[in-house]
Amino acid sequence: MPRVVTFGEAMLRLSPPGRRRIEQAASLDVWPAGSELNVAIGLARLGWSASWVSRLPRNPLGRLIEAHARANRVETASVTWADDTRLGLYFVEVAEPPRPTTALYDRAGSAFATLDPTELDWPELLEGVDAFHVSGITPALSKACATATEEALAAARAAGCHTSYDVNFRTRLTTPEDAARQVERLAPHLDAVLCSNRDAHALFGLDEPDELRDRLASPLVVLSSREQRVAVGDTTEVIRRRTYEAVDPIGAGDAFCAGFLDSLLNGVGLRIALERGETMSALKLTIPGDAPLISPGEVETLLTDRPVGVDR
Repeated sequence: MPRVVTFGEAMLRLSPPGRRRIEQAASLDVWPAGSELNVAIGLARLGWSASWVSRLPRNPLGRLIEAHARANRVETASVTWADDTRLGLYFVEVAEPPRPTTALYDRAGSAFATLDPTELDWPELLEGVDAFHVSGITPALSKACATATEEALAAARAAGCHTSYDVNFRTRLTTPEDAARQVERLAPHLDAVLCSNRDAHALFGLDEPDELRDRLASPLVVLSSREQRVAVGDTTEVIRRRTYEAVDPIGAGDAFCAGFLDSLLNGVGLRIALERGETMSALKLTIPGDAPLISPGEVETLLTDRPVGVDR
């Protein structure tokens, strides 16, 4: 199958079981996490040859992350290892309305955030690759990560890769102004920009996908809200989102990216890409943890609205 490369940090997510608050926790569930790793896992489980470029600490936590990636068919040969560094952590309280799901981060000075961009040979890492994906989290982690992201996208464009960027604005990492400048700097290297309505408004004061596409001069923009997803490229496609009860809301956006890119890169058209991405996102809501542990058969079942019952 075609090859895709993603680039980003992985962390460990620690969550109290049973929707408890952190101060109530007598134990914590441990889940490997990371936006670009989640996208790589989603694409690998849909049949892609997926590789993840990252940097991990040479300790048991780093090995746990690597084992998680490999168990889900993601190639880790491009992961580098660092001594005397740490893995980022974050603590999540999964909640139901009216209390929101919240996160507390402990990621400063991680192995990935302190990477050296000169150690990444992007032409070699991208040789024979069809697509490259990264999110706005990666360049927001440090100046070194921002440099590495820009060099990666420039090399991907030079290599003829399809390039995609999930804006994924994080207020704890950067400001709206800096995030907007970062997207605009990277835009000439991007084939597809995926963004939430909330982030488009926060970064650019825009609410319409065609306005965001014009602002970034991007060939394709996907804008997602609670009610719908809109893709604006050579044509405009709109789908309504379905409402499902969430077992775990974390990672649903990454699952959408994987399902959308899988269909887009296979040339099936924007509307089907939106529908498959939405289906992946909906299925991820039923799965504890961050990763989209989803099979192609499950996607097809939900897409065709066949009854979902006991698999015999």
